[in-house]
Amino acid sequence: MIVDFTVKNYLSIKEEATLSFLASSKNDNEEYKLISVEDGKYMLYPFVAIYGANASGKSNVIKAMMALKSLIIESQRLNFGDTFKQYEPFKLDKANLKLPVEFSIEFITGDVRYIYEVKFVEDRIIEENLFFFPEGRKAVLFKRDQDLNVKYGVHFNGEKKTLETLLLDNKLFLPIVANSKNDLLNDVFDFFREEITIHYKMDSSNQPLSSTTSLLKKDAKFKKNLLGFLKAADLGISDVKVDEVDKYGDFPFPKEMSDELKEILKNNMNSQPYLGHIVYENGIATEEVAFFDLEREESNGTSKMYELASEVLVTLMCGTTLVVDEFNSGLHTGLNTFLMNLFLDPNINKKCAQLLVATHDVCVLDLKILKREQVWFTDKSKEGATELYSLDEFDKNTVRDGGKFSKFYLDGRFDAVPAIDYNELIKELF
Repeated sequence: MIVDFTVKNYLSIKEEATLSFLASSKNDNEEYKLISVEDGKYMLYPFVAIYGANASGKSNVIKAMMALKSLIIESQRLNFGDTFKQYEPFKLDKANLKLPVEFSIEFITGDVRYIYEVKFVEDRIIEENLFFFPEGRKAVLFKRDQDLNVKYGVHFNGEKKTLETLLLDNKLFLPIVANSKNDLLNDVFDFFREEITIHYKMDSSNQPLSSTTSLLKKDAKFKKNLLGFLKAADLGISDVKVDEVDKYGDFPFPKEMSDELKEILKNNMNSQPYLGHIVYENGIATEEVAFFDLEREESNGTSKMYELASEVLVTLMCGTTLVVDEFNSGLHTGLNTFLMNLFLDPNINKKCAQLLVATHDVCVLDLKILKREQVWFTDKSKEGATELYSLDEFDKNTVRDGGKFSKFYLDGRFDAVPAIDYNELIKELF
């Protein structure tokens, strides 16, 4: 579970910006259950939404999370002298081009709370720190500096000097320790690898390999869960199957790709899902089912719900975090609300899963169930820098919990909407 995430000097985010799931109230909401941390010491929201105009930086907040996750997972593969593809500093201020990108995340895994921090430039880690909270008190696990010096906390167990010999300027210490079978840090590494799922740009063209299809082939029980999900969404689907087809033939995989990975990709690429619909005769349902090719015969909205299904269901079943960009893309607002309510309903979200979305769907803003702290906005300054702030920062007497926020938002009272200037167009065209 994520407590909060902070980013600085990344893409359009120049100054430090923090997105939080933290609830100010320690009491359970009457409408839905908050997530209790450390025996109720802290409460977290199961759902948070980011709103803002196009190009205001909503997606960049999510890209920053993606960058941190990939940095941790891919760091071990780098060779001496390799640069970080995740190093993308703010470009509209020359001073920032030489400053480090900074990420910090506070999270809970295995009932333990951690804070992980990293600062890096193009080819070097400047600083990397990991803290945790045994018995609720902050303690150091390790602190690493740009000169490859590592300071260990008293709770750090395992070989130290051997691990330090594996450290390079462009390698993170966390994955090195995790791969040494250090149980405590292995849990932290697995959090980034397995407990944060990011669905970037909810567009089928950006999701070439569907994990839903893979799960259908691997797990017979998953079909029942998938059908329940699709039926609840009122898509008219009564069955689902996967056929093996030779769609790609001799696909030109890169030479350096392993044979094992090639087989996995071929298996996915040549798996064709079909969704079954009940056939009617004279207005009466028959026992016959017609199967539609998901790729050619189903709507974009149905395809997107199919793609999201595995991520939503696995997240709910495992109590992890799902992040979705362009949440409203191609989906009816009723389906957006349906997905959100899965996480807000304690009878469904029994494992304390979280959903973070970037969206334009203002109908969600009118759901009285939402609290001010769950609604975040991005806006750009005149210098082109993203500003991230929550609805909770506005006057509580004017904007109250459970209100209809959409009108205020569209009226520009929270900023975060496009400043459209027709005069500029008239000057250019007429």
